[in-house]
Amino acid sequence: MVIHKTSYRLTFRDVDSMGILYYARYFFLFEIGRVEWMRDEGFSYRDMEKKMQQSLPVTKADCHYIAPISYDEIAIVRTEIAAWTQTTIRFAHTIHREGQDELCAKGQVELGCLAHGDKRPSAIPQELITILNNQAREKRGRLR
Repeated sequence: MVIHKTSYRLTFRDVDSMGILYYARYFFLFEIGRVEWMRDEGFSYRDMEKKMQQSLPVTKADCHYIAPISYDEIAIVRTEIAAWTQTTIRFAHTIHREGQDELCAKGQVELGCLAHGDKRPSAIPQELITILNNQAREKRGRLR
């Protein structure tokens, strides 16, 4: 199981009036982790949209907030594949404060593969399936 790590320094736009990461921004950090995971694995989301005429919209997302992370701290986003089917992918994410092993948040994001033309579910591109086969901890796991 490969866990991808991405770092992000919190700015004023990321925090609430108390200087703590605003709850919706955790999903932004999950997205950064997901996109960087794909990029590091050699998969171009841009090519998927432009050349393959497919996209991966979020169909389900959850986040469990455990400890606050504050302005100017560096968040470490750990991303890995949790499961997938022919048309969906589920990523698992954790957020930690840099330099500490303290877990600040954990969550999962499920994406569905969508064909641009008819806006219907579509099979995940074979190029991405190959990457999933190499990286996933659950082979063709069922999403629950």
